[in-house]
Amino acid sequence: MEGNSPAVERRPRPWRAAAALAALALPGAASAQSFMGARGLGVPVVAVGARAAALGNLGIGLGGVEVSAGDPATWAGLVLPTVSITMQPAWGEFDMNEQSGNSRATRFPLLGIGYPVPGARGAVTLSLAGHLEQRFVAVNRSTVVLNEVEVEAEDRRAVDGGTSVVRLGWAQRLGSRFAVGLSVGSYVGRLEKVFDRELDSLAVGGEVYSLLEENSWRYGGTSVIAGFNADPAGLLHVAGAVEWSGDLKEAPLGETAGESAYSIPPRFSGGATGRLSPRLHLNVSAVYQDWSAAEGFGEGVVSERKWNFGAGLEWLLVGGETRSLPVRFGYRRLAAPFRYEKEDPVESIWSLGAGLNFVKVGNKRFGWMDVALERGARTSEPLAERFWRATVSLGVARF
Repeated sequence: MEGNSPAVERRPRPWRAAAALAALALPGAASAQSFMGARGLGVPVVAVGARAAALGNLGIGLGGVEVSAGDPATWAGLVLPTVSITMQPAWGEFDMNEQSGNSRATRFPLLGIGYPVPGARGAVTLSLAGHLEQRFVAVNRSTVVLNEVEVEAEDRRAVDGGTSVVRLGWAQRLGSRFAVGLSVGSYVGRLEKVFDRELDSLAVGGEVYSLLEENSWRYGGTSVIAGFNADPAGLLHVAGAVEWSGDLKEAPLGETAGESAYSIPPRFSGGATGRLSPRLHLNVSAVYQDWSAAEGFGEGVVSERKWNFGAGLEWLLVGGETRSLPVRFGYRRLAAPFRYEKEDPVESIWSLGAGLNFVKVGNKRFGWMDVALERGARTSEPLAERFWRATVSLGVARF
């Protein structure tokens, strides 16, 4: 900001919050990873690898041994130390109150490390998984009255942050067809909000006035997830998990005022993979989480939708003794927990992908690369978003 006599005001004032919300509703410039996260705690991050993303899977019930934040028992099948990392670039566009715009972002939704302990028939697990995120910028141009003079104003609201979950756990094999797992986690992350109002310098005597407010918070809280998986028959694999969380606490940093706590409802998930033929597998998964009774949120913020589900097919295009090339197709339908305005949001995603298993013996992978491409849409009137998202996962054992 340049001018003859800059003046900067940093004290919070109630009208700024109203103006910041108006910036999302009135014509202007805007960009976002998703405006669905403008209320509540943000947009959920489905922290899964590229194989699960391509199959429309919700992170549980995939056949074979997986590195998963939401399926704590699947790690029990590890026979060598294993690490996997997932990268996820996305491109999107939106329409909202006669506005339109686009976005581009990259995130790393999942990192997992597993270390088997053969003598105990189990494995130590460590994961860092995305949970909720808020990233958007909105600019609105309007007219305000200052000393009985109408002055052009430009309001800019920027929000950046979110939460992740760090989990440490143990997965235990109980016989050859059953396993259980337990992980204890902690929410981590922070949120930064900036509201800046600039007034037209010519209308206020050639000076530039900027009313600036900056706030930041740190997130914390605990989470516990327990689950099982079973192979009751050679043609079927099933898994289930329950996650309990304490309050998600939002603690102010620096000069920011106001501490908040939000209840996170229990999350119930289940999935299954069935073998239709030696080369074709069908996967289904579902998640139930009732946010409607969550505490700490304003009226009309939380959605009434409770169910998420997904399904997909995996076909082994090329199969060798130690290497294979599967292709995958999937669909999932998600219920975002927070409304944009009054309508309960819904997200639909079609996906496809492929994998390259560099070393595979039976259902165990020792080196792999998976890729997925998703085309999705989110709606919560008057907001409509469409996006392309790519997911790439790399995994290696015996490091």
